[in-house]
Amino acid sequence: MKKFQQLVMAFLVGVVSFGFTACSDDNSEPQDFQLPEVGQATVSVSSSDKAMQKVAKVYVDQVVYPTYKALAANARTLYTTTAALYSAAEAGTMTQAQIDAACEAFKDTRREWERSEAFLYGSASDNELDPHIDSWPLDHDELVNALKNPTLVAGFKGSDPAKFVSDNNSKFQSVLGFHGMEFVLFREGKNRTVDALKANETEEGMTSVKGIDELAFLQAVAADVRNITALLEFTWMGSAASNETKSVLSNASYVFSSLRNNGLAANGTMCYGQFLLSPSATTGYNSWQGTIRQIFVGGCSNICAEVADQKLGQAYRTATGSGSAEDSRDYIESPYSHRSFIDYQDNIYSIKNTLYGTRDVNATAPAEHSLLNLLKAMNYSGLNDLTAALNKAIQSLETAKNSGKSFVEAPGAQHVKDCIDAVSALDEELNKAGDWVNKQDAL
Repeated sequence: MKKFQQLVMAFLVGVVSFGFTACSDDNSEPQDFQLPEVGQATVSVSSSDKAMQKVAKVYVDQVVYPTYKALAANARTLYTTTAALYSAAEAGTMTQAQIDAACEAFKDTRREWERSEAFLYGSASDNELDPHIDSWPLDHDELVNALKNPTLVAGFKGSDPAKFVSDNNSKFQSVLGFHGMEFVLFREGKNRTVDALKANETEEGMTSVKGIDELAFLQAVAADVRNITALLEFTWMGSAASNETKSVLSNASYVFSSLRNNGLAANGTMCYGQFLLSPSATTGYNSWQGTIRQIFVGGCSNICAEVADQKLGQAYRTATGSGSAEDSRDYIESPYSHRSFIDYQDNIYSIKNTLYGTRDVNATAPAEHSLLNLLKAMNYSGLNDLTAALNKAIQSLETAKNSGKSFVEAPGAQHVKDCIDAVSALDEELNKAGDWVNKQDAL
């Protein structure tokens, strides 16, 4: 199961609902759904805003919102490509191009998810959407049992696989999301082939599993990920969410049923974007300083610590003989696609995007109303140390990516230790900056 630090957050959730009629994607009869009614945050910067308020607005509007919109859009494409792949396999017309398209759609969706991890606080953690779509390492036995279960396989192949997954996922909860899909699409760092997916599995304990059943599972889980990423966009953006996302959710109202008060903030009166931009005595961020600290520590430091201590640390410590009983050699994210270092660098890019106020990971200068420029205006003495640590963490992972060995192939390599040290140093600087801001007068 994915681990991350539990932070004190006072997101209070609730909902006010209204009914409307929507037609489902399969052209069935119109149904009445209850979609939460919620407004949207005011993200336009005003000259009368405090400096910290401007920074928070730019962060929400230029980093958080477009990341979740891109994630949801890419997840829709991922579902479309995996559904087409399954249909072609059923018809006996599956091609390598279709497999490759699904693999690329997976990578595109995965990238946006990893670049959202500097702001897992809010809907992703409060509503437990993060572990729902990103639990790892993959529970091999649970996947075997799911793919050998005739009732589950029939559900994956049924008329509404997304709802089937939503209703029955307790039977295969640990293999939902990205890593179950990764297992079907990739092996040993390469895209699966037509021949492999036409045949039975070759993995130990799975040789009776048919490729067509794996593809049914793939498109069913992709449908679930499409719904969950739409939920992330909607609960952060409220009425500002895209029409495509609203359409997905209007046809999948059941995704709200397991959420306390349908996953909205402040007793149902706010989306998470509005909540973050409304500091008061009742929200948990009772000042703009507290809001900025949450972004630094509750967001950026949280994922930084996870990358260093868990994502890289567990397998490295085990491989080098310095691990504890709680560490595991198999605690490696994305082992089948060999994209671990890419994932981890995208996590650090999510921190860069947050600090720079832009989603341009190649940016050399921060946006006008960015966290880095706020620190500069406040004469923060550790600014250069923070930016140097950020750049070193990104470069260390770039070096690891280009080492010729994936993380799963060489978890005890020196370049892994270099990454751990660099990311840990960045984590320290993020905490220093966040704590310092919290003690200053509001700008």
